[in-house]
Amino acid sequence: MHRHKPVNAVARRTRRASQLLGAATAVAMSVAALGAVAPPVAAATNASYFFTSGTVGITSGGHTWKLQVSLIGGSSSGPVIVDVLIETPHLSGTEIHDWGKQMPGADFTVNQATGAATIDSHSDLSPVASLDLTYKPTAHSAGTCSSGSETDYTGTLTGSVTLTTGLKGLKLSDATATFGTPNTLQVDKACVPPVPCSFASWGGAVGGILTMPIAAGIAAGKPGHLVHFADVTKKVSLPAPAGATRDDGAEVQATAPVFNAKAKSLTVKGLVSGAVTGTGVISGAKMVTSGSETCAVDGTTYTQKSTSYDEASWSSSTQFTASTILTGTLKVPTTGTGDFDLITLTK
Repeated sequence: MHRHKPVNAVARRTRRASQLLGAATAVAMSVAALGAVAPPVAAATNASYFFTSGTVGITSGGHTWKLQVSLIGGSSSGPVIVDVLIETPHLSGTEIHDWGKQMPGADFTVNQATGAATIDSHSDLSPVASLDLTYKPTAHSAGTCSSGSETDYTGTLTGSVTLTTGLKGLKLSDATATFGTPNTLQVDKACVPPVPCSFASWGGAVGGILTMPIAAGIAAGKPGHLVHFADVTKKVSLPAPAGATRDDGAEVQATAPVFNAKAKSLTVKGLVSGAVTGTGVISGAKMVTSGSETCAVDGTTYTQKSTSYDEASWSSSTQFTASTILTGTLKVPTTGTGDFDLITLTK
């Protein structure tokens, strides 16, 4: 849906979902969201790997940043998609920056029999990052698949990590890092899992210039216990390493968007003051599609009814902005295109 959806945005969504749901559910959501980005399984003997670390705190520049690593790879020797994310509390919200890049498949090795793994980026992420990490599983369980198979591991992640942010001279480094839990690895052998339920979401100024900030929001959690978030992010293409990108922004817990059924519009808000502020309306969708399907959240089955409002107009009476430590103030265009998805889950 959103312009910045691929690896970086999915990493943020997985991070948020894992805090509100189970780690396995968050991974399932991330796999579904990535779609074609996920490595293909060419034969039954090949496997796809989805790894998400816990966080390790590193203090530098007067702030403690939580650093997290996510990887998507496979046994077919294709490239590995890697994401390194940092966050810190700021102005009643969370400041977030994350870097996305591909590296050779040999940099991420997994023992399919035991779930043990190594992550060694060598110089492939230079000059931005260096990873030399060891994953040791402590428990595992079988995933639910209508066909194929899946093994879900939890374990420990230790080693060396360095991130040169390129922002205000900030460099984060820990030669003896021990990541907090959960550290999860999913080994997928053509598994067809239950369809994960979706979250209601929205995006503003999503169809403009790719380098301009966008506003977005999501309602995460379980039915009856939803938590609403609003964020502002900006994507930057880096000069090196080749193909690397960085997303900068901030996120806050916000009030629930308000849907006007008669006007078919959605009013969205950030905070009155804080890391993300602003008020906007998404209306006049040129394409409206509805659907219904069976889905699952943490093992519970629901009927999901969804309506997507696409190719709509975006207008903000109070400009959406993100106030950040490392990248200053990010300002979202006050007009442009937007879209939103409404989701209802019933047992």
